[in-house]
Amino acid sequence: MRREARFFVYALVVVFAIGLQRPYTTNAADPKTGTWSGGGAIGFLADTPDGTALALNLNLDYFLNRDVSVGPLFQLAATGDLSQVGFSGQGKFWIDLPGVEHRAKLTLQGGIGFLHADLVEPDTSWLIPVGIGLDYKLNPKISLTTTFLLNFTDIDTGRRKDAHVMPGLTFGVRF
Repeated sequence: MRREARFFVYALVVVFAIGLQRPYTTNAADPKTGTWSGGGAIGFLADTPDGTALALNLNLDYFLNRDVSVGPLFQLAATGDLSQVGFSGQGKFWIDLPGVEHRAKLTLQGGIGFLHADLVEPDTSWLIPVGIGLDYKLNPKISLTTTFLLNFTDIDTGRRKDAHVMPGLTFGVRF
């Protein structure tokens, strides 16, 4: 199995292990003030300094009320030559979608942090991820998610094509 494939299989196992242990109060379905919810997603990140990369996102949300959450977002992307790590603090606004009995929510998010990429030359730069997503409640403990993020940065890895906007699409779960 290729190195990247093994890495993402291991990362997926870690995401599910964290979600199943629940060291804190979680509620994926209808979060209340003061509760935590965590999740992970796998997908693609385009326009990196080395082209399209496989991506893994891990997030943790602390709900200030049922419509607003804050928390960290960890992004990891890899190609054959590139390894890229991003970390940001995110704010999310959760909007109930009508006609689905409160099972689906639209999420708007934005944040600020840093990005480190290692290709020809390593570089660390600022990161501003903004995005939109859908959250669909399967049961009171688990939701399916999809997120589209635009990652703005000024990373310079020594290649002629450096990344300034990297769109990403991921699919995952929230516990």
